[in-house]
Amino acid sequence: MVSQEDGLTLMNEKNIDQKILQMFDMEEFRTNGHTIIDLLAKHIQNNIRGHSKVLNWQEPEQADLNWNEPLPEESTIDIKEFIKQLENNILEGSLAIHHPHNLGHQVATPIPIAALCDLVASLTNQAMAVYETGPSATMLERQVIRWLSQLIGWMNAEGVLTSGGALANLTALLAARQQKSDIWKTGKDDRKLCILASEHSHYSISRAAGIMGLGTDSVITIKTDIQGKMDVNDLKQAHKTCVNNKQTIIAVVATAGCTPTGSIDPLLEIGHYCNSNDIWLHVDGAHGASALLSSSHRDKLRGIELADSVVWDGHKLLYMPAAVSAVIFRDAKASFSAFSQDASYLFQGESNESELFNVSYRTLECTKKMMGLKLWATFSLFGLEGLGLLVDKSFENARLFAAMLSKHPQFSVLMEPQTNIVCFRHMPKGLAYEKLNDHQLGLRKRIIESGEFHLTQVKLHDRIWLRTTLMNPFTTQDHLSSLIKTIFCDLQDH
Repeated sequence: MVSQEDGLTLMNEKNIDQKILQMFDMEEFRTNGHTIIDLLAKHIQNNIRGHSKVLNWQEPEQADLNWNEPLPEESTIDIKEFIKQLENNILEGSLAIHHPHNLGHQVATPIPIAALCDLVASLTNQAMAVYETGPSATMLERQVIRWLSQLIGWMNAEGVLTSGGALANLTALLAARQQKSDIWKTGKDDRKLCILASEHSHYSISRAAGIMGLGTDSVITIKTDIQGKMDVNDLKQAHKTCVNNKQTIIAVVATAGCTPTGSIDPLLEIGHYCNSNDIWLHVDGAHGASALLSSSHRDKLRGIELADSVVWDGHKLLYMPAAVSAVIFRDAKASFSAFSQDASYLFQGESNESELFNVSYRTLECTKKMMGLKLWATFSLFGLEGLGLLVDKSFENARLFAAMLSKHPQFSVLMEPQTNIVCFRHMPKGLAYEKLNDHQLGLRKRIIESGEFHLTQVKLHDRIWLRTTLMNPFTTQDHLSSLIKTIFCDLQDH
């Protein structure tokens, strides 16, 4: 017997095109979901065990030709064919992030439950422009921001989650500028506005200056010492020069875990100087702020609490799927400074107190994914202890690899790693100095195209260094030894 409720459902479904019903068929979703989860679990497990290459290299021009298909006017494959292509073409054609030989970029090996949280976020599709378009999503985000703020050492801070560190850095610098200039409203400022940043600062700092209309030349680079840390004496001199040139400094950008070397600027010394001179201090901790999770390494970030704003990426050493970043402000009021405008169709409160829960006041993004769920779930399930273990393992692997390289006369290590990045050069006997750069480039290219390992490169003071980022907790000493052997084997072959 069909109930009245079921009868109404059947009547409604009769008025809907069968194609639409098929697209939203929950039984199909359940069945296909199980199949895809099983496929992903097998794929990740094989990667973790190193049963495949880290990368099945294909020249991009050829790959582009293979994917140059006409727009489907109608269905061209069924779900079984889709899953087959997902397995054979898409997954097999991806960089194996969970592979222990993946030592390339600062990209996390995502914790599986966090990826499932992204599925929940995608399907529930909370826009989050204002509280009513994502009530629980808003509360999750506020909770996560409070936890991260507490780790920094702030009790009454505010902030938002953004789609990546570049957007987070831009948001922080917009807020910093607003403390010195009302360009947001007037569109002009006759003063020379500038930013002081380490020579190793992320390119998003210079890009933000361009976006803000300051010009990339407004970023004044501060020298670093032999350890890649900002030279505070050079910072002080640059500040004096700016004053003499009648330039207005909107922010000093310190870096906690710079991209080239993983170096951490002397935050305590920089913080005291900026605070005593009324200069906004922004700490780009996209990579290294996660050292705060570790009781063994959090002292490396002493002074971060003196900053006015901090950026922290979840998709790096918080082991979240990309992309989720936090931009946090020590002064809650400053979190409203970056974007100052009205939109009556969204914002209807009478004061900042009532509008505090409408995140669009404080971020460039209007429609925004429920980013906080995966962070909340991971903190709740594993705590600081579990997340700290991941950081400890990553940093420990970097120290181990640097020590292994240092024992070989044919390797030169740039510096003792401060986080989880190791830069080194292979220095074979008899090779002329002027050919060493080309040797590093060729070595990296051949290793990547072989699919054995993934590593990157960086150019520092005209020298090319091979660069490894030890992100994967499944990378062991044996894997690192294998990389060294691969380099020596490559030398014999060429």
